[in-house]
Amino acid sequence: MPIMIGFSQHRKTLLSEELDRVRREFPSLGLIKVWLAGDFSRGYVDFDTPLEFLIIRDTTDPYPKRADFFTDHLRPQVETHFHVYNPDEFSQGECEDRFVELTLRAGELIYG
Repeated sequence: MPIMIGFSQHRKTLLSEELDRVRREFPSLGLIKVWLAGDFSRGYVDFDTPLEFLIIRDTTDPYPKRADFFTDHLRPQVETHFHVYNPDEFSQGECEDRFVELTLRAGELIYG
C-alpha cells in the first residue's frame, strides 16, 4: 500500500491558501468579527482537518440556515464550517457555548 509522505504539509498549504482567498471576501459580506477556530487555528493539521470560522454578523436567519449564505457566496474549496451568531446571541452565549468559549481562548481573531 503506498504511503503519502508530507500529506499534512500539503493539507496545511491547501487550508492556508483557502483561508487567504476567503479572507479577501470578508469586507463585502457585512461581517462584524470573524475568528479562525478549530484544529487549524491551533496548528494541528491532519488529512481531514477543515477550516472553521466563528462569525458575528447581523442576521435574522434561523441558525441552521446561516452557514448557507457563506457556502453560497464563498464557495469553499476545502471542507469548511461556518458557525454564525448575531451580536445579541454572541454577547449572551460567550460563557455558555463551549465552541465560542474555546474559540475565544484558543482561536485567532482574523477580521473586525
